[in-house]
Amino acid sequence: MKSKIIGGLLLGGIMAILFGCAKKETIDLKLKLEVGQVDRVYVATVIKGSLVNSQSIIEMRFTTEAVKPDRNVIGVKVARLSMTSGAFGENGSYDSNKDINEMTDEEKNMHQELQQILNQSFQVSVNNKGKVIESFRNKNGERRRPTDQIINISNIYIPFPEEPVGMGSEWEAEREEPLAKIKTTSTYKITEINDKEIIVSITSRLKNEKGYFDNVATGQYVLDRKTCKMISGDLSLDVKDNGEKGKVFFKIRSIPD
Repeated sequence: MKSKIIGGLLLGGIMAILFGCAKKETIDLKLKLEVGQVDRVYVATVIKGSLVNSQSIIEMRFTTEAVKPDRNVIGVKVARLSMTSGAFGENGSYDSNKDINEMTDEEKNMHQELQQILNQSFQVSVNNKGKVIESFRNKNGERRRPTDQIINISNIYIPFPEEPVGMGSEWEAEREEPLAKIKTTSTYKITEINDKEIIVSITSRLKNEKGYFDNVATGQYVLDRKTCKMISGDLSLDVKDNGEKGKVFFKIRSIPD
């Protein structure tokens, strides 16, 4: 009996060693796009505070126009902008799909200001590792910066590490927004890999060079396992302004058109 117990323990130890030494599954994170692919991308920004509450939704159409060795060229068209806000007892709203004859004067003014973005076509270039090479250029080559009114395109394409990754792998990336002079340092971590998806957690520190702004955003991205394209992204950020605390939520969804 004793020999059987000892034998069982030895066998269990051997199996543990064998499984422990088994090769860890790794994945080379790389965008795999095809010319002609079209995706509807929705970006929502929700602000919740004691005095101010607002929500904005941007609907865009992403079309893969070219796939080159060093970059993927993607056409971006803003199809719709909508927003609602409430502050100090006053409410406002805007929807670009609303009949202009039914808009208030304030809505018409906003609609006019947004014509340089609405239904305009832009191009962005992203390499296979998710790095944004060129952001928002007109078809005629003129560079445009609609990101103040729209999005930072770097939130749609997260940077991938050069080396293969597996469960628990971490990597860091930095970027700087020159206009707002905010530096973002992000840590990404693989938290789940299944047959269809790769889930990546993110912790980002946003810091102004003068120290006026120092916040941490947390959340996760869900990627398609085959193409590494983003399916969804959810981030939240605690903010404080003039002593008032609030929270900002960013939600991104990508759906094949």
